Amino acid sequence: MARDYSKYQFNGQELGKNRLVLEVIKQYVDDQSPTYKELLDAFPAEIQGSRGLFIEKSNYDALPEDADDKKHNRYFKKADEVIELTDREVLVTTQWGVDNIARFIKKAKSLDFAIGEPANSYDEVYWFLGASYGGDDDQTERFLRDGIWENGTDGKYTDKVKEIRKGDKIAIKSAYTQTHGLPFDNKGKMSSVMDIKAIGVVTENLNDGKTLKVDWHNDFKKLTWYIYTYQPRIWKVIPNNKERKALVDFTFNGEKQDFSIFVNSDDEFTDVSKLSSSADSSLNTILYGPPGTGKTYHSIQAAVKAAEPEMYSALGIDESSGSTPEQRAELTRLYKELYDSGRIRFVTFHQSYGYEEFVEGLKASSDDGNISYDVEDGVFKAISIQAEKFLKPKEAESNYSFEKAWQVFTEQLSEEEFVEVQMSKTTFKVLDFNDSRIFFEKKSGSQDHTLSISTLKAIFEARREYNSGLGVYYRPLVKYLKELSEPEQMSAIERQNFVLIIDEINRGNISKIFGELITLIEPSKRLGQSEAIEVTLPYSGDKFSVPDNLYIIGTMNTADRSLALMDTALRRRFDFVEMMPDYNVLHNEEGLPFTVESDGFEIDLARLLETMNKRISALYDREHQLGHAFLMPVVKAIAAGDDEKALHELKSCFQNKIIPLLAEYFFEDWQKIRLVLGDNQKPEAYQLIKQSDVDFDALFGDTEDVGDVADEVQDFRLIKSDSERWTDPLTYVGIYSAGSLTFSNQDEG
Repeated sequence: MARDYSKYQFNGQELGKNRLVLEVIKQYVDDQSPTYKELLDAFPAEIQGSRGLFIEKSNYDALPEDADDKKHNRYFKKADEVIELTDREVLVTTQWGVDNIARFIKKAKSLDFAIGEPANSYDEVYWFLGASYGGDDDQTERFLRDGIWENGTDGKYTDKVKEIRKGDKIAIKSAYTQTHGLPFDNKGKMSSVMDIKAIGVVTENLNDGKTLKVDWHNDFKKLTWYIYTYQPRIWKVIPNNKERKALVDFTFNGEKQDFSIFVNSDDEFTDVSKLSSSADSSLNTILYGPPGTGKTYHSIQAAVKAAEPEMYSALGIDESSGSTPEQRAELTRLYKELYDSGRIRFVTFHQSYGYEEFVEGLKASSDDGNISYDVEDGVFKAISIQAEKFLKPKEAESNYSFEKAWQVFTEQLSEEEFVEVQMSKTTFKVLDFNDSRIFFEKKSGSQDHTLSISTLKAIFEARREYNSGLGVYYRPLVKYLKELSEPEQMSAIERQNFVLIIDEINRGNISKIFGELITLIEPSKRLGQSEAIEVTLPYSGDKFSVPDNLYIIGTMNTADRSLALMDTALRRRFDFVEMMPDYNVLHNEEGLPFTVESDGFEIDLARLLETMNKRISALYDREHQLGHAFLMPVVKAIAAGDDEKALHELKSCFQNKIIPLLAEYFFEDWQKIRLVLGDNQKPEAYQLIKQSDVDFDALFGDTEDVGDVADEVQDFRLIKSDSERWTDPLTYVGIYSAGSLTFSNQDEG
């Protein structure tokens, strides 16, 4: 679970959750001078959860140091943090999550405490607006001459334009990409560039979502800003971090750009294709690591960030600590919206996956016993074709719609026995159609001729040329379809990014799946670049290239030993981002580790996982560690204040995930699994795997036939699934702190 950095206003201070609770309790005690019982009546334990809000200081001090070396991190215990009541001293817990802090705030407000969200301390807003009016043409000179800026994107962004206020500063921008001649070391990678062409101050917003009156700076000279992630035509910038402040100072205050800030940054201004830890910095990225490190989880975040960088930026996700539950919910909603619109596609590779499913292949179909074969686009070809439509901005234009023309044609065919199509010197008759094919009859000949509807559509939309063979029938039919309908006004097009997520990318045969496209995915060979390459596909004969607004994000499980070695050609064309266990997410917003409390003891999840991973690295390798995601259900229960559920989730995690995975890692070598779990250091009462000598005499009798085998063989048994040892906190504490197990446990498993 990501840390939650929510802030609240109380008594003129901006406070995190834990400090908010402490300050409210202090204020209540100062105002009411309650006894301990009165304090508990005002703030009952169920507000926080199983822990309760308070512990008497005398009871806290009496806790044995060796029972929990992290006990001091669970309560506010500094001298100025101790709550002095009329009859005793108490400490306030620091354990607050999204759910229980909401209950606390509700209770505090019922006691007339004023708690609010922090106000926006950034009054200045800056806008970066597109230089073109409804298309590619640069309108900067007209804007300067007329003193206005107009939103010419066919109704798009009208709500954004209405947000702009009188007095806001604006800059006119245009964007492009550049590989060579950059004033910094871009390691040969493509970078984005933004030209600042004019700046001014808004004097009036007509509130029509379209027109702004602007006082332009006549003495302005064009500036060039390097290394920013693509942003749409209308971009709102609040200078609330160093990168945004640097952009504002550069544009409006004459400051020079400090490239070092951005070359080494993971923020949204990072070079869009250089190697870095940011998954959106390259057109081709593979997230790799052991199981449970959040590869698929982060691929969703990376996909939204690549497809809609402005929307992603608006979420305010802290890259170093991850998203809050609220941010994750909104991120998931955006992902689903982009997926439903076709801008994000998801596919999983496996051993039998091939070129035909990924790029294109032949699909057999039967109609009344007649077998025909159609070329069917694979997921990669389909999304590439769609992305190409949004590669460059286009003005609104008139064009034919295949769907409308086809509808008119099919209605005509349903009313007539056939439709006769004129060729150059003769005709042919269209007799019928099904989901994929058109059946026609030549002027002289049989009726068993067919045309592919998908091919017809591709030729209609000028995506394919068919100059031989059946082309003599496709071209006249396309002409006939266009004569059936009138061109319609198509909306203007803004550049959009598309994303293909390939889960388990190393499970497939890369050479077989990608084929000749392995070269086309290189950034410099993409459509839209000066070195773009186009190939002819083998089945359809289509000319095909990969547009540079299509991002490919792969995931790879490094612990999957059943896989072939990663294709060298793929390694050269992808940036690899390592995803290892992240122990930070096992800490709360105060930097304190999440712990499961039971029977007066605490299980430190971060130490638990880190200790096991160190042992796995020593016994096997670092690629087979356990990811933090295994413990996320436990963390979620802790954040909700439910320690009983947290202990149950921890038990389930070990029984159903961790121990089975360790058994797979070590090929059922239970001695090594015992070492990972620390059973060799723990008293028998806390061991999860029992070890005993095999009684060979009882099994085989008094014989010498077993030889020396009997000297080494041990019997290992996992304790019963219903054993109380699974819910004994010391079973887990002993994994990372066996020396603290000084207590007896009667459970024998």
